[in-house]
Amino acid sequence: MDEDPQIMTPEFSRPVLAAQIGQNETLRTIEATPDECVALAKRLGLVELLSFSATIRLNRKPRDEFLAHGEIRARAVRTCVVSLEDFTEPTDSLFTIRFVTKETPLQDDEDTPVAYDDGPDEVLYEDATLDLGEAMVQEYALSLVPYPRKPGIVFEETVEEEGNAFAILKKLAQKQ
Repeated sequence: MDEDPQIMTPEFSRPVLAAQIGQNETLRTIEATPDECVALAKRLGLVELLSFSATIRLNRKPRDEFLAHGEIRARAVRTCVVSLEDFTEPTDSLFTIRFVTKETPLQDDEDTPVAYDDGPDEVLYEDATLDLGEAMVQEYALSLVPYPRKPGIVFEETVEEEGNAFAILKKLAQKQ
């Protein structure tokens, strides 16, 4: 049977079988290889991803749910939106994720829905396998500054003496 072209293995896949996660906290450390960093940089629109790793503490919860806490550490080369210079942007961010199945009920008891508006991000898992790598990439993508600035670079607005655009145009026309 041919593989579905829509289903692809993520660039940084670190699957863990749910059955391997016991009642006690499970600690995992994962790190991207140089080739995985290249692929992730391309996917995330980075100039370069120098390093990417995470430390994850997993806890089993009721109803096939898992809670993951930890820290992502990454070093990426980004382009400053003000100076257009490349610079290294360090990211050390803490995260909390709930791994849930499609069948995981989001309620405290049988009648009361739970509101997770301010709770941890949820990641669906299938086939009793949690993909820690892909979940970390998604968390990292959410933590990226959308308009990166090189440290020390400040955007300086130029203010004309006369704030009226037509007056500025008139001045420019007179200079010609």
